[in-house]
Amino acid sequence: MPKSRKSPGPVARSALSQASKVAAKGPLVVAGQLWLQIDEIAFLGEERIALLEQIDACGSITRAAQAVGISYKAAWDAVDAMNTLAPSAVVVTATGGRGGGGTRLTDEGHRLIAAFRTIAAEYRRFLADVNAALDDAGVDLNLLRRLSLHSSARNQFFGRVVAVSARMVDAEVEFELPGDHRLRAGITNESVESLGLRPGREVWALVKAVAVAIEHPSAPTPAGFNRLCGEVERITRSDGPAEVVLALAGGVRVSGVIAAEQLAQHGIREGEVACALFSGTSVIVGISD
Repeated sequence: MPKSRKSPGPVARSALSQASKVAAKGPLVVAGQLWLQIDEIAFLGEERIALLEQIDACGSITRAAQAVGISYKAAWDAVDAMNTLAPSAVVVTATGGRGGGGTRLTDEGHRLIAAFRTIAAEYRRFLADVNAALDDAGVDLNLLRRLSLHSSARNQFFGRVVAVSARMVDAEVEFELPGDHRLRAGITNESVESLGLRPGREVWALVKAVAVAIEHPSAPTPAGFNRLCGEVERITRSDGPAEVVLALAGGVRVSGVIAAEQLAQHGIREGEVACALFSGTSVIVGISD
């Protein structure tokens, strides 16, 4: 039975069950253990509730400890912690007297058990709903790899290689992004080989926002440049260039910069269509494994 301690997680601590081990051996499952806290200290969990229930049934700390499989000292430590943290005592003891000694739950103890069981039932339903959603969406460990990526590049595209065109010293790699958008990167043949780039390979394409120019849809596309067009979702102005975020079909977002004074000149306004232009040589290609 754990003593009072700082809890490493939120009130209901959820973890992806054995996520690093399942790989292709089975579906991704979300599991978790419920703990209730008081002032960020773990106060009540399944083991402590089981102890309280056994105290109520047995009327004895000793027998309750035996029933839940912990030591007498661990049981007392847990009871002391709960009595200290709860608004009022949850367990009281009596020694000697007409009816003999014993241990019993207070009304507060009974209320805690009832409340915990209600919360635990809702928590189990929550986990079941999450796992059903993951199953319906076909989510697997690839999602975890995407969420774990940390980079200074504002634009992080996840896609699939559709073509690799080798040249004398470099190659052009074409990717398909969600929403049927296409993106091209120019990288060395050595990088193509070391990354194992081939059609069907899932990859990351990273582009710094400062390498992306925002233009009106009527602007021409320079040779060797990528062009992604979408609705202007947000414009952030500052002392320097303005940052513009475009929302594309398929949930793709692309961020770029433009001189603040050129926003009006080029007709770049929120809710209007604009295009992001960037060179294929500015695209950094990466893989998750």
